[in-house]
Amino acid sequence: MKKQRLTPVFVMISIALAAVAARAQESDAPRLEVGVQFTSLGVRAPDFFGTQNEPGFGGRVTYNFTDYFAVEAEANYLPGRGNFRTTTTGGDIQQVQAGVKAGRRFNRFGVFAKARPGFVSHSDTFGLTESELPGEVVPFPFVQFFDERKTHFSLDVGGVLEFYPSRRLMVRFDFGDTIVRYGEHKDFVGVIVPPGQTPLLETRPAEFTHNFQFSGGVGFRFGGGTGPAEEAGSDDSFDAARRFELGAQFSTLALRVPRAVNNFPAIGPGPEVVSAEAGFGGRVGYNLTDNLAVEAEGNFYPRDTFSFAGNGATGGYPAQMQFGVKAGRRYRRFGLFAKARPGFVTFSRVRQLAGTETLEIGGTSFTVGRFEDKRRTNFSLDLGGVVEFYHSRRLFTRFDFGDTIIRYPERHQPSFFLSIPFFRAPPETQHNFQFSAGLGFRF
Repeated sequence: MKKQRLTPVFVMISIALAAVAARAQESDAPRLEVGVQFTSLGVRAPDFFGTQNEPGFGGRVTYNFTDYFAVEAEANYLPGRGNFRTTTTGGDIQQVQAGVKAGRRFNRFGVFAKARPGFVSHSDTFGLTESELPGEVVPFPFVQFFDERKTHFSLDVGGVLEFYPSRRLMVRFDFGDTIVRYGEHKDFVGVIVPPGQTPLLETRPAEFTHNFQFSGGVGFRFGGGTGPAEEAGSDDSFDAARRFELGAQFSTLALRVPRAVNNFPAIGPGPEVVSAEAGFGGRVGYNLTDNLAVEAEGNFYPRDTFSFAGNGATGGYPAQMQFGVKAGRRYRRFGLFAKARPGFVTFSRVRQLAGTETLEIGGTSFTVGRFEDKRRTNFSLDLGGVVEFYHSRRLFTRFDFGDTIIRYPERHQPSFFLSIPFFRAPPETQHNFQFSAGLGFRF
């Protein structure tokens, strides 16, 4: 799984280096950099199966001692709306990393390694403590729950890819492993049989987990150096003759999962769940003019998810295709656009109604629903904005952000009453924030 996630990152780097290697020249970098970024962290808790992908945003300050060595500090906030609570993780996440960045800086781009210790703090984990109620024979033990913030040591190791569209402006992609150390913590042992003879809780030892993290953002540079891309002239402006575009991107989609619905108002719908999915994809576009383009994009999200609360809407591996237009304004170094792209979002394994069958119980016949796991595809509409930065006539970086609207048709859910064959959930439309960052190549 981890190898699968890292593959598109290395492809993006290879494309970028091949496009600009022939023109690479060293430059005297400005000393101070200030940047903002969008980030996605795959949280792997020691006491929870699977990975919880958490999107967020943050800022960064860097000081370049030389063209090859820098110190920097970064802080991120991840709202954690889809974060399941455990005894070590839960709620929103604050992350701070501070350390060094070392590598090679060229005229148009830079490639670096980074090592930055810090911490990851979860605002709302489960705290557990064991207590006893007095009994006539033996005390009756029980567990008390309470909310608790927990902060864990972390180490961010990985790579950095930077692009310099001008002396003051930079575009940056970070990728790597955020290693988190979870200290000793209390966790459940099991059921007491007989009461009072088996402890409810035990102390789990400290544990390290590896968590893939990707960030994409822009930065501004101050002081020192002539900087790159100042003498390039018209060669670096957008080339209208190059109409075709191919690109690769990292994407995160915050899915607002439809609630489980039943026919009993007194019970009400299930809780709202946000499932943040991180994935990768590709894009092809054709520029009709400098201001209008048609394009198609596909994304795949490699996390195998279960069907939340049997809602009949999501489950398995999500995938996405969008086709539409992009319109806006291009400038010498960057472009600003709006986009509208209909398409679909499909889920590989969703519990769906396949038919009905009859049960005989005590001489009475009951009709019940028969459910199977099948692929389900839903109409979607991607509305939002695009920011592009042009590093050369052929190479550019791109950031997409907006609302991916998904239309879920009528769904059926299993009934827990023999008198009701199945529950019906009406059609539902959900709004889902999506962010993508990647590289493009024009020809």
